[in-house]
Amino acid sequence: MDWLARYVENVKAYLPTKLRDDVGNELYSDLQDQYDDMADHLGRQPTEAEQLALIKDKGHPMKVAAGYQPRKTLVSESLFPLYVVVLKWVLLAVFLVNGLVAALSFFNQPEANFTRAFLQWMAGTFNAGVHMFAWVTLGFYLAGETISYGDFFGKWDPRKLPDIVHANERISRFESGVELMAMMLFMGWLNDLFILLPIAGDVVRFDLSDELRALLPWLNIAMALSIAMAVNNLFSPFWTKTKLLLASAVDLLWLTLFAMLFSLERIFSVRWPGVEGHAWAQNQPWEMPLINWKIIMAIAFGITAYELVRNIQRYLRAERQAVAGE
Repeated sequence: MDWLARYVENVKAYLPTKLRDDVGNELYSDLQDQYDDMADHLGRQPTEAEQLALIKDKGHPMKVAAGYQPRKTLVSESLFPLYVVVLKWVLLAVFLVNGLVAALSFFNQPEANFTRAFLQWMAGTFNAGVHMFAWVTLGFYLAGETISYGDFFGKWDPRKLPDIVHANERISRFESGVELMAMMLFMGWLNDLFILLPIAGDVVRFDLSDELRALLPWLNIAMALSIAMAVNNLFSPFWTKTKLLLASAVDLLWLTLFAMLFSLERIFSVRWPGVEGHAWAQNQPWEMPLINWKIIMAIAFGITAYELVRNIQRYLRAERQAVAGE
């Protein structure tokens, strides 16, 4: 196994796209030179343990990647890649949560006003975003040099480096974050968790059909697996063979569920009780049109099938590269 190449691929995973190839080539050349010097000194090829010791001395991939990026003043170099990731997650969560609050506020208005709801969303996002940016930055600034390299970076094990495939085809953290928040909101809606919010419980009520509720256990399993995959992708935004197999299995589960959801005859209804003078208030609940539902499920099926095919292609390409490298 080429541990030097695996180490370089892990370092590249923490680098911006524009630096990835140049830094990867430079780092691999440097490590190869050290490897050759060690071989000359020993009079033989270094053992696997000696290779692992070489890259361990080089440093944790995150720390090494930070050294190739411009120096930051508030956040230490070693923590900056992690800081950027955490900040993106937090701001994305702020954006989506404030969107949910604005939507629920929209239902509570006597007269539906899209402009007011949108302005509330943007104002709430800006206000909360500024505060969260300050707190996250302050937290990483205080952490800075107080984190012991002996604990955080010194005890890492090179044997546990993931075997990254297609290093230049990174998983979008933004897409993973959107998927995470969407799945969490969808799960909360299906399981009536939002009924606990006063603004939702007193205004809008979703009544799922018996057919949809019968699929709820399987939907919860699929959503939980998708949430777990999204969280893993946020921490490790790269493909491995294991991750490709797991992603393909989750896609197959969703394809099965989308096919079953497509065949439903009733979906859900919406009620707006107890809102005097509400423009949308009505005696009869609004039913999800069956044709609209089928269109949505067909689109979701097509997107998931496309992702499944891409993951299978990635896996087969990785297998061919592994065979060619042997």
